[in-house]
Amino acid sequence: METKKKESFKSFLKSFTPYQIIYLAAVVLLTAVCVIFFPDTMLGEEVFAKTFLVISMVTSIISNPLCELLISKQSKWNFVVDFFLIEIPELVICLNFGWYAVAATVVFFWMPIDVISFIRWTKHPSEDDANVTHVKRLKGWQTALTVVAIIAFGLLVGKLLQFVPGASDTYLDAFASAVGMSNGILLLLRYSEQWLAWLITTILYLFMDISSGAYVLLITEIAMLVNTIYGIVKWFIYTKKHPTERIKEKV
Repeated sequence: METKKKESFKSFLKSFTPYQIIYLAAVVLLTAVCVIFFPDTMLGEEVFAKTFLVISMVTSIISNPLCELLISKQSKWNFVVDFFLIEIPELVICLNFGWYAVAATVVFFWMPIDVISFIRWTKHPSEDDANVTHVKRLKGWQTALTVVAIIAFGLLVGKLLQFVPGASDTYLDAFASAVGMSNGILLLLRYSEQWLAWLITTILYLFMDISSGAYVLLITEIAMLVNTIYGIVKWFIYTKKHPTERIKEKV
């Protein structure tokens, strides 16, 4: 059993393509350059003065692209990276900038759903590769219903946040949370449309980072935009080759 696990891990490491390795190396290098040589500009003097916040931001910057890359590879290990290296630092960042809707989403949604998603993805390996999870697509009416739910949730939470002292970017914060939660649910269910939800979420976070002066976070947002396009194409190709009806999935 132990030998089988080691072989599986080696197979997983070998699955990283030159593009994926260069992509991660570029994110790490760019982050290091910005933080070391332009700390005040990229982080802001207030942020740079708080060591715990700097560590949280740097960890999040590097881990987000890694997690998204693992998702594009249809790897269940993305949920482990997300739980320990993204959600905890994200919580620290959100509380500091007053993004309370996003902070609440981290605690009450993302952390629990990471655990559930890891378990569910483990039960649905691709018939071609045990390291890859089988993914599928939504029907047209399901996509439309998802869009309506996102808009309704964003408006509701945005209205409620107006009564929270110190909350910033109220509706932007709310819609980022709404679309992000939709992405999490679609990811849990292994639907490829989660990439479209994540594309919108990343763009919203991009505006939030700019308005807050957290310019160093633009590294991770831009990196994730690049990988989102990569993931959309990769999952689209997979779902074309592996139609859901041809796969006998476990309940």
